[in-house]
Amino acid sequence: MDASPFVGGPRRDPILRDEYTNRAIRLDSSVAIYSNPVLQSKTKSSRLSMGEAASLLALNMISSSKDLDVCLASLRGPDKLSQEEWSTEFTRLQASPATSTTNLFSTTFGSTPNKDRLVDWLATKWAPAILRTYDIAGIRVGARPVYASRTEDTVQIVWQELINFEPKTVGKLSIQIVEKENEIEMTAQRDAGDARQGFGKVSLKPFAGEDVILRSLSDAAAQAIEKGLATKVSDHERVYLLNYNLFNRTILKLYLYCTMHCSQQR
Repeated sequence: MDASPFVGGPRRDPILRDEYTNRAIRLDSSVAIYSNPVLQSKTKSSRLSMGEAASLLALNMISSSKDLDVCLASLRGPDKLSQEEWSTEFTRLQASPATSTTNLFSTTFGSTPNKDRLVDWLATKWAPAILRTYDIAGIRVGARPVYASRTEDTVQIVWQELINFEPKTVGKLSIQIVEKENEIEMTAQRDAGDARQGFGKVSLKPFAGEDVILRSLSDAAAQAIEKGLATKVSDHERVYLLNYNLFNRTILKLYLYCTMHCSQQR
């Protein structure tokens, strides 16, 4: 492992190594990765993140089953994961089955300054850029993702197939932003297509390009944090503690002021 975080050492225009710019991670079953050649070619694993995950497991600092088969993918993000975030990722992996289901993705933010702006960015910036990539635009057989639409707090990526020279909506991938008590959750699930065209049931098989979009969705969560559209859960907790400590200091100052003022009057 190179000691310097810079490629080629310190320079006038330094370039950070991928190990320091791709600190965000996503854990998946290795079966889901190895069964898809596209994901194999796109998945990168940082040596630092792999070593940290191995040390946490060896020291029993995070709980996991003994026969857990894991593939770690490194995603863009400068912040190092906390032990709680590692535990959350392993818990999510163990709770999700290895086979594809309708509920496909879930991640959590601490807060968002404007939920409408976050949803709009997913619908107008992120989704169109993903649909123009070679992995998606290169699909020539069967149904493929064609466009993205937005309805309130949900972004839907629509799969269509040309049947008898007519486009048929065979299914959708719904990405929803849900506000909870102390956090914001972004989920993705597979939905049915147009029932009038004979596609009213949710497909149990993944759509072509679905895995590429889900992997890009993990990167989109990191991008949203970088762009200030959302905050990490840990950042939200830090703000809460800062406000809590500020409140305690204010109460202490008021108490001291009242004590001194009352003693002077006496």
